Amino acid sequence: MPQLRIVLCPIDFSDLAQQELALAVEVCEAFGAHLVLHHNHAAVSPGFTRAWEWHGVHRADQTSSTTADARMRRILADLPETLSAEASISSGPLGTVLLELARQLPADLVVLGSHGWSTPDHASVTERLIEQCPCPVLTIQEGSGLAQRFRLGVTGGGQPIPVLVPIELSGTGRRVVEYAAGLAGTLPLALHLLHVVPRGSAYLDLDTALRELRDLLPPDLATPAECHVEQGDAIEVILAFSHKVRPGFMVMGEHARGFLRRVFTRDTAREVLHRACCPVWFVPTQG
Repeated sequence: MPQLRIVLCPIDFSDLAQQELALAVEVCEAFGAHLVLHHNHAAVSPGFTRAWEWHGVHRADQTSSTTADARMRRILADLPETLSAEASISSGPLGTVLLELARQLPADLVVLGSHGWSTPDHASVTERLIEQCPCPVLTIQEGSGLAQRFRLGVTGGGQPIPVLVPIELSGTGRRVVEYAAGLAGTLPLALHLLHVVPRGSAYLDLDTALRELRDLLPPDLATPAECHVEQGDAIEVILAFSHKVRPGFMVMGEHARGFLRRVFTRDTAREVLHRACCPVWFVPTQG
């Protein structure tokens, strides 16, 4: 099962950062993990992210080292006493700094909010982290209020938490299922595996697809699990199914890809990141 010993959570003192922190604290308490809070001064350079993000956030609110240190100390003081935590402050391009920090710790999970879509000229920091981070990344979209949907304990009625796992029928799909099953070994989860067969695909035997999907489940899985095969556009089916199941979060894989390919193709993981009705737990399927 996943070994969550160190959870990295970037903090930029925004409203979104408060939601990120709430997710990170819940994960750390559930797994007994150590929380590393990180604040970066010149969090992103103008050439690395969207122009509005740099001008509207970082130049207008350049927090001094002294102020940042005091704010981080207050955040640490407000954390649950039983939680093991520390804080660090750095400067430099945010994506590069976070990737290096995740490798050095080494982090088992990064909890990261998304401020919005990338553009053809500037790559979203969150999208870059999902593509290149050596460990899984738990994401939440700004302004969505999705942190309230995220939960790791049983529901009020004592039922396990539904978790949607969109996957491909491939070796990478098996890796994602194994990760989700590992989470279910610690948490009271009910897994919903979903595979989408594109319309017009030569592979239209949905019964065969369903059997292959069930074969991905570990034989010793003790948690409730259901397998679903749908036909249609992968992104739209995943989003529609998530509204039906109303999961506490999704677990899905991300294939690393270059920036030009991301710009000129409709990437499922990228679309789900920005349109999902719940937080999304991205699992690296390479490396």
